Amino acid sequence: MKIWVAVFVLLSMVPIGSLALLLTHGISGGRWGKDFAPVLVPAARAMPLLFLVFLPVVVFRPQIYDWSALKLPHDVYAYYLNPPFFDARTLVGLALWSAMAWGAPWRNPALAGIGLSVHFVLMMFLPADWVLTLAPGSVSAGFGMGFGIEQMFAALALVAVLAPQEAGRSTRDLAGLVVSTLLGVVYFMYMAFLITWYGNVPEKIHWYVVRAGTGWPSVMLAAFLIGAVVPFLAVLSPAVRREPRLLRLVGLLALFGIVLHAIWLILPGDVHAG
Repeated sequence: MKIWVAVFVLLSMVPIGSLALLLTHGISGGRWGKDFAPVLVPAARAMPLLFLVFLPVVVFRPQIYDWSALKLPHDVYAYYLNPPFFDARTLVGLALWSAMAWGAPWRNPALAGIGLSVHFVLMMFLPADWVLTLAPGSVSAGFGMGFGIEQMFAALALVAVLAPQEAGRSTRDLAGLVVSTLLGVVYFMYMAFLITWYGNVPEKIHWYVVRAGTGWPSVMLAAFLIGAVVPFLAVLSPAVRREPRLLRLVGLLALFGIVLHAIWLILPGDVHAG
C-alpha cells in the first residue's frame, strides 16, 4: 500500500517545486522566470489534481501508517498523529498551494514573499508527515527543507525536458539553477545519510537499517549516480550548458534519479520492524 504514498509524493514534486520557483522569482526577479514560465505556470496550476492523487492515501491509511510502531509519546498520537488531523494538514496545504498557484502572487514581490513564507511553513511539516511517519526513526531535522529543494530540482528538470529553449542565456541560467538546487539536495539529503549512518546515531539509525538489505543500497547508489553525479558533471561542461538537447538529457536523468530516490525513501521496510 506504500505505493500510493510514493505515487502521491512523486506527482506532487513538480507542481509544488514549480510554485516555489515562481514565488522565488517573484522576489528575486531575473529573466529566467519569464523564460521558464511556459513550463512552471501550467505545472504549478496542476496542483488541484493532487487532491485526487491523495485520496488513495486517505482510503488506505490504516494499511500504510502504523503510528503506534513509532514509539512516540502519547500526546503526539493524541494531538498530532491522529487520522483526522493528518488528513486535514495535507488537505489544507494542498488548498493553500492551489490558491497560490492560481492566484499568481509571484507577480507582486510583497505577495510572493508572503507566499514563500507560507510555503516554508508547510514544508516544515508535510513532507515529514508523508514520509518520515512511515517507519520508526527519522533522517534529519532539515528533511522538509531538503525535500523542498528536491521538488524545485524536479521542476527545473522538467523545464530542461520541455522548455522550447535556444542556445544562449536561458540555457546557461537553467544549468546554473540546476546545479544550485542539486547541491542543496545533496547537502540536505545525502549528507544526512552519511552523518547518521557513519555516526551510528541510535535513535535514527533504524531508518537506514531497513534500507540496507534486499537491493535497496543499490537503488540509493543508482539514484545518487544517475540523479546527482552525472547531471552535476554534465552541466559543468560549457558544451552541455549551451546545447538544449543535452540539457534535455540531463533533465531526464535527473527525473529518473528523483524517482529512484523517492522509491528508496518510501517503499522499503516494515512499520512493525524494530
